Amino acid sequence: MTRKHSLCIPSRPLSRRALLRGVGGVALAMPLLDAMRPRVVRAQGAMPKRFVVFFSANGMIKDRWQPSGGETDFTLSPVLTSLEPHRDDLLIMRGLDNEASYIYEPNAHDASMATMLTAEALVVGPSGTGRAGHVLDGTANGPSIDQEIARVIGGETKLPSLELGVQSTTTIIEPMPTRMCYRGTRGNAKSVPPEDDPKTVFARLFMDAEASADSIEVLQRQRRSVLDFVESDFARLQAKISVADRQKLERHLSTLRAFEQSLDKLGASTEMGCEIPSSPPDVNLDPFDCIQDERPARCFGDFRQLGKAQMDLLVLALTCDITRVITLQWSTAESTIFHKWLDVAGEHHLMSHDAVGNREDLVKISTWYAEQFAYLLQALKAHEEEDGASVLSSSVVLWANELSDGDIHNRRDLGWIIAGQGNGAIQTGRSVRYSRTTTNQLFASLMTMFGSPTESFGEPRFSGTLSGLG
Repeated sequence: MTRKHSLCIPSRPLSRRALLRGVGGVALAMPLLDAMRPRVVRAQGAMPKRFVVFFSANGMIKDRWQPSGGETDFTLSPVLTSLEPHRDDLLIMRGLDNEASYIYEPNAHDASMATMLTAEALVVGPSGTGRAGHVLDGTANGPSIDQEIARVIGGETKLPSLELGVQSTTTIIEPMPTRMCYRGTRGNAKSVPPEDDPKTVFARLFMDAEASADSIEVLQRQRRSVLDFVESDFARLQAKISVADRQKLERHLSTLRAFEQSLDKLGASTEMGCEIPSSPPDVNLDPFDCIQDERPARCFGDFRQLGKAQMDLLVLALTCDITRVITLQWSTAESTIFHKWLDVAGEHHLMSHDAVGNREDLVKISTWYAEQFAYLLQALKAHEEEDGASVLSSSVVLWANELSDGDIHNRRDLGWIIAGQGNGAIQTGRSVRYSRTTTNQLFASLMTMFGSPTESFGEPRFSGTLSGLG
């Protein structure tokens, strides 16, 4: 029996959670169409705000990272040169302090990661501490800023939030450096692990809950696309939406098909550190022997291509309005990545302990992460909203690092960047140096910006908001 079609758009808006449905429980999410927006909202031109966290680890070489010049007439540093096309979309913040990380720090990496987005103290679990003071089963004392924003704005989308990782959990180091997102209440927060596998992310985003993640594998073996199963539903919907919506939906499905085809190549054989051809790469998700933190380990995949796949999925998830809150965690707070493609011989974390001797190699790594950030911003700018503005302009994209000086594990004088204006809430095109300002204050201001006014976030002793955002 054919399933009754339920998508219609006369007087009331199409549900934001509407799906293109096909046989076998296969369904695809759709982009945010004009037909999904209430008439009053369409008239006002209001677009939803989005929040993204982009994390990279082990601090920075400050004099090569910090811009020169004044607040608005600044010059980007050598590390940040790739962000020049997005200069007017940036708020570069220097001098932020993560004071909550000093409340309890048996291990500096544990403390910095647990507190980076929570601005709350690290809490040790019942198993206590182990090697190098690492907490074996701890948590943060409160939720992270991404999960609190998701609590406020996540109810209208299929997923309240999405946590992405790039080799963020496949590590032999202790658990705390792998966790930056926490959900719950103060005194009762649990970590939200990121997902490192783009195939699993793709299934979660674009396939119905009725279909298991294994459905993609079945379709790939049959050389069939998930789009084939929703073709008739798509044809019926086309007759009920505007020309502009129809064009947007067609572009969306074309993008999905291209991305799905690129995912077909995941799992093909390659080796870490090999030269990647210009055509869509083969990325190995199978384990292979490697070294992490000077110890034998098992590694997974090509770091660069997995990261690009996750960024592409991030952009699709936002433009499809499947979620409005996403975190992207590159590796861990003790990043065991060997950036061989940069002609860097050492492991990132271990090199960061000697910032003088490894200065130029650490600059190369920071520059590479800036290039990835630039790629993400460009992708967000390439997608337009109904009002003609870019998705980036409605977003707040925070590039955070858990340390400022990696060699001394310093969590004061952090250098963080916000990209996007959050629908005009943030004045960009600026480089600002703060003094005696905590990350708690930044997060309290972000909560207010996303519709939950507050004068405090995280640890109560570091209350207040951050001036100069808007």
